[in-house]
Amino acid sequence: MKKRNTTAAILLAAFFSTSIYAAAPISDATVSTASNAELLKRMDELTRVMTIRNKMQIRFQTQIDQLGQEVNQIKGSIEVFNNQLEQIEDRQRNLYQMLDERQQGSSTNQSNSVPDSNLSSGDGTDKSAYQSAVNLVLNDKQYQQAITAFEAFVIDHPKSSYVPNAQYWLGQLLYKEKKRKEAKTAFLVVTEQYPESNKRADALLKIGIIDEYSGAIDSAKSYYQKTITEYPSSSAASLADKRLKAL
Repeated sequence: MKKRNTTAAILLAAFFSTSIYAAAPISDATVSTASNAELLKRMDELTRVMTIRNKMQIRFQTQIDQLGQEVNQIKGSIEVFNNQLEQIEDRQRNLYQMLDERQQGSSTNQSNSVPDSNLSSGDGTDKSAYQSAVNLVLNDKQYQQAITAFEAFVIDHPKSSYVPNAQYWLGQLLYKEKKRKEAKTAFLVVTEQYPESNKRADALLKIGIIDEYSGAIDSAKSYYQKTITEYPSSSAASLADKRLKAL
């Protein structure tokens, strides 16, 4: 009986000892170390991604700044070109005025000696009408009114010696008002109907410029080359050569 009780006590002790060890929790230190390592790894990845992103943003911003500077430079170049073109046109207007005055004097002398129906309309009003239209440009700066005046002049005085000049002035004014299609038509009248006009070289050049702006590059090249070939010593040919080489 005593031996039986001793055996039971040993079995109970072994049972409780096994239960206690089985219920013992896993060490908190081990779990915490693993979690921290994973967190640090994620933070490192996030930091690396943010660093790459910031570098890309800086690079994009630098490229945008460079593009902005290039655009400003292009705008500046266009403004300089437009100013130079306006200065050339102003010098041309002054030159044309001088040529017109000389032509008027020459026409007056010829009319006093040998009448020529091709030099005037015959009614004596073409000279004053033409000069009035020119004054609207040079003195009054009334460009819209000048357009109307030159259009009326070529209708009212179709045989006047001033018609080629009037057509060229008309083309100049329409071009200034950004009406390039109408301007080209006026310049074509000069080049095709008045081959002896002293405005023909400049009219050819202007047609080339209009075609260039319109994207008709082949046509522009043709008119530039025509200006150079037919009027090699003219200022129009010099400008045409520069524009042709730039295309």
